[in-house]
Amino acid sequence: MAEYLKGLFGGGNPAPSPSPVSDDADFADYAGVPDPSPASISPVTASPASAQSAIPTSSFTPIVYTKWYRVWERTSPRDFYQEAFIIPFLLVICGLHYWGRRKNRAKAKAWMRAHAPELEKEYFSVGFINRRTPSIGDVQSSGLAKAMAADDVVIPQTLLKEKTASEFITYATGRQNVAFMDIKVKLFKRYNPMTLLVEYIFSFLFDSAQPPVERMEATAYTFDGKEKDLVPRPRDGPEVKGTQSSYDSFVFALVNKDLMRSLREDRYDISLTSTKDNEKLPVWVTTMSEAAEVTQYMITPDLVKAIEKAGDAFEYLIVTDQPLDKPTK
Repeated sequence: MAEYLKGLFGGGNPAPSPSPVSDDADFADYAGVPDPSPASISPVTASPASAQSAIPTSSFTPIVYTKWYRVWERTSPRDFYQEAFIIPFLLVICGLHYWGRRKNRAKAKAWMRAHAPELEKEYFSVGFINRRTPSIGDVQSSGLAKAMAADDVVIPQTLLKEKTASEFITYATGRQNVAFMDIKVKLFKRYNPMTLLVEYIFSFLFDSAQPPVERMEATAYTFDGKEKDLVPRPRDGPEVKGTQSSYDSFVFALVNKDLMRSLREDRYDISLTSTKDNEKLPVWVTTMSEAAEVTQYMITPDLVKAIEKAGDAFEYLIVTDQPLDKPTK
């Protein structure tokens, strides 16, 4: 009863003092948390048995360090499998390229060796030259023999020039009524078999694609009374005068019958002519001319003999004064 009365009138145990409030309200939740103590770490030594029982995750081959020049000690044949496939392929390509260019040069030189004597009979100068020709004054003063023996006289250095690996050109001049003649010898692209194979395939699949062929093209340009414009005037020499080299313009052609259609489609000048067979010519050759009178004068026995000797290698002989392409105006 006494204790109840003390509690009622404040005579009991004093109330506990409130816990101090931290100045920072953000850390009120951690006010009563004790400081952590560090965990104890006991040293563990791995036994040899446990180390041997471990299974390696990947195989590792140690690198052997040797002298810098001892490559065979640091490598193996399997390191060069890629090169073993690439190098032979490159050697084959280089070998075919070298053989193809050499083969084309040999064929072009053989053609020039066979035709150079005939060209030199018809033209005064054949090939490419790099020295001056003797003037009329030199010939009159010292004679032709001494003038030709002079140090600065033009002497052909090369009869044939390689324009590309499959095309060779030469030049001839010095003939009456003819200004000059350009000759092109076109051969197979033997130095690039893949390109040659693609051209054959396209010509087989498409009619518009022409198959690769080997041919010789000779284009002669006549003076036609224009010597003054075409012949260079010698230094301190007389002015070049025109001669009786002019002629009536016409279009005339002797064509292999296999090429008639393609020539009419490709050349404007041939489309102006009419086709007619001639009894003097072989059956596989026809005439394409503007007038019958021109055909009578152009077909000579020597020309017919040359065509028969050429055989299937003969494609066309064209005399024209018209452009290859149709004029737009």
